[in-house]
Amino acid sequence: MKVAGVLFCVSAVVSVVVSIVGRETASGASGPLATQTTAFGSGFVVLVFGLALIQGVNGVRIFVLGSTALLSLGMIAMAALFHSVRELQALAGAILLTSVGYFTLLLQKEASKARVVAAVSLIVAGVAASVAAQTWVGGLARRAFGAELRKVASAEREYDDPAAGLSIAVPPGWVILEKDAEMYSEVPSKVTLADPEAGTVAFLNQEGKPPGLLTLDHYLDAVLARLRESGLSAEQSERRDAMVGRAPARRMALTWTDEGRAYSGFISAWLDGSSIFTLIGATIGEWTDSTEARFAALEGALRFTAPVETALTDAEARLTAECPLFTSTSVRTIARRIAPGSATEVYFKVGWTWALKGQGQLDPAAASELGGLMSEVFAGMSRADRRGFGAYSEKLRGGQRTTRGEDVAAMRTLGRATSALAPDSLARLQTLTDAALTVGGLL
Repeated sequence: MKVAGVLFCVSAVVSVVVSIVGRETASGASGPLATQTTAFGSGFVVLVFGLALIQGVNGVRIFVLGSTALLSLGMIAMAALFHSVRELQALAGAILLTSVGYFTLLLQKEASKARVVAAVSLIVAGVAASVAAQTWVGGLARRAFGAELRKVASAEREYDDPAAGLSIAVPPGWVILEKDAEMYSEVPSKVTLADPEAGTVAFLNQEGKPPGLLTLDHYLDAVLARLRESGLSAEQSERRDAMVGRAPARRMALTWTDEGRAYSGFISAWLDGSSIFTLIGATIGEWTDSTEARFAALEGALRFTAPVETALTDAEARLTAECPLFTSTSVRTIARRIAPGSATEVYFKVGWTWALKGQGQLDPAAASELGGLMSEVFAGMSRADRRGFGAYSEKLRGGQRTTRGEDVAAMRTLGRATSALAPDSLARLQTLTDAALTVGGLL
């Protein structure tokens, strides 16, 4: 035990020295105060533990007793600073229960069997109570937030705005908030919805497309900048393509704190004609799979009748009829990069280009299966069609320009050949093509 104690003491000194010297070597100056304080603090704890080991069993017992007492006081102090009295009572009770168990177990060098059993029981009970208390505390803010939302919930179950081309049949659990609710009066939205039980809220808004807007990412950049300028400490965690209802959108995930409450959420934006729509979602605490499912239900309840939705629906019908290789999912994916009202052959050209690029990025098994199915497709073409379609594909691989006539001819050639496949083979080919197309669109 003494040897271990000496090793702990030496390692503590070495770790502090290496931390300071390494940081000075890397930057030419001493590191930030917080970093140095952490290094010295950790080293001090390890050093004290090493000295306790050198002293023997009694020294270790004193170390554990002192550490337990200080840790308990520190946790209670943190709870007092950052939580309410009710939360403090729950956490303090659980912590003290565990602490009493440790004190009972370690107070004397030798303890009776009854004392050991009692002490271990107290420790286990304290740990269980601590977990329960933290779970309860985590849900307390959510329940309080839900109570606030219920006070301003309206009895309406549908929202319809013909001018904006938007309607919502409110899904179970969600409610529409009163238009004059003051709690969110500063947030621009055409309609505000909430799920009080889950502690979630959603804002749906429409505005004119900003002049000079290049991409949805530029728009989200501007939204994030405005949030930070307003004093909200919003931190972005990710940004990705998403679907809102049937509209292709860009989604930005965020976390922030407001009035002492920690929130997580997202902002989705999509274009529809000359308008840009935004859906802002927020929930108390961490974003979970359950939260995602609740918002998915809300997004699925959105119905669009504005120009983009009409154009996408029309594009789906035209492309899937001309070339069954492509699905509705393919059309929605392609529409993120081209004008929704583009001609059918434009959808085809972009989609087939992406599929060619993405095929090589699939896993070997999927790529091999896709290659086998395409061999069946090519076998169903005439020699002239096969030669012409191969030349067209090589042009796309090489980034060469094609004419509208070439695009139309290739689309119809591939459409006839895929239509001749057995239903099971066609369904599998569509799935693999969707995967390749999605990957290729990212390259």
